[in-house]
Amino acid sequence: MAVETKVAQRTGTVPSGDVKLFYRVFGKPGATPVLIFHGANYYDSADWIEVGSALATDREVAAWDTRGFGKTGWSPSKDYGLDTQMADIVTLLDHLGWKKVIAMGHSQGGGRSILFAARFPERVAGLIIVDHCPGRGVAVPLPKQSIGKKQTVFPTIEAAQEEMSRDTNTPPGSPARARLDEILKKVEGGYVYPRDPDFQNGVAVGAEGRKPKIVVGDMWQELAGVKAPTMLVRAIKSDRYNDASLAKVKAEFPKIRRIDVDCGHDVANGAPQALIEAARGFVKSL
Repeated sequence: MAVETKVAQRTGTVPSGDVKLFYRVFGKPGATPVLIFHGANYYDSADWIEVGSALATDREVAAWDTRGFGKTGWSPSKDYGLDTQMADIVTLLDHLGWKKVIAMGHSQGGGRSILFAARFPERVAGLIIVDHCPGRGVAVPLPKQSIGKKQTVFPTIEAAQEEMSRDTNTPPGSPARARLDEILKKVEGGYVYPRDPDFQNGVAVGAEGRKPKIVVGDMWQELAGVKAPTMLVRAIKSDRYNDASLAKVKAEFPKIRRIDVDCGHDVANGAPQALIEAARGFVKSL
């Protein structure tokens, strides 16, 4: 279903550490703004143009490319630790003049938004977690230096898509196929994802031995530390939540509002209208 209301976007960059953060902003100042965190691997802020513009009818909404992804580019020092990533968020909010936001994160971005809400409660008025499960997969950068990984080269776009969790409804000539063509970068021998393969490195080059300020042991505990109103949007055709994790949310986090949407993990492209309606209702209730 097509989204009824859209607003134009404006883009910009802001220096943060050894990168320039790229961002897109929709709408005009009004109600509490929304900051969207994209997922890892083959996602970036461009995936959120439709959702961001539709949510910006009464407020500003920003989607940004985290370091190592999209138009922000790679960190020369491979600085992807949590201290740096949280500092990036503060830098972006201060640049935009936003004292407090509703954080909305998808997949790995969901983990980052949870952590920011837990560790910087004075900056977060609400939290929307989009198909991210705190107990699944690598939630935070590796606690040691892990660099020098090579990008996987796929012989065809179709071969690359088989490895993705993006919406698979991408017939030739469709906007979804055009977006896929845009994401994948042509190199000798095929195509690669346009992100730094070392994006999970936790210790920057030259910072060996430096103790991080933010250390995460259990992301469920981080979620328990979030005081802001929270909504979980779960994709029912995704594998992020099993029965045990759903039961844990119900038993231990009864205040979290849960919305199920009929799509796979790529919620912004697989079920944009359902996500927009759920998010609109949530942000207006704050």
